[in-house]
Amino acid sequence: MKINVIPEGRRGVWIAEKKSVIDFLHKYEIEEIHNYMLGRRQAVLGADWEKRAVINKVKNAEKVAILTGDSFLHNMRHALSVIANNTLFMFDIGELRESDLLIGRKK
Repeated sequence: MKINVIPEGRRGVWIAEKKSVIDFLHKYEIEEIHNYMLGRRQAVLGADWEKRAVINKVKNAEKVAILTGDSFLHNMRHALSVIANNTLFMFDIGELRESDLLIGRKK
């Protein structure tokens, strides 16, 4: 299953369609997904989330993105980026390549 995205502008950063990400997560075989987020004073906080909690975060997000290539590598190998309530959440859904994405055009 491919995730529907459009280029964000930076290399390896793709704005993702929420429904497509949710469909991907439903098929994802792991029930717990590792997460990190920046806490107060830029401390990194990490935890494992239940898959349904990640899906709910995506549903309510202001922005959802997929990271590939160097962007993925430089974000502690966490490919799913979710901004919700002005907070950035990074989820480890494995490494995705451009071939895993259905890339559209910016409107």
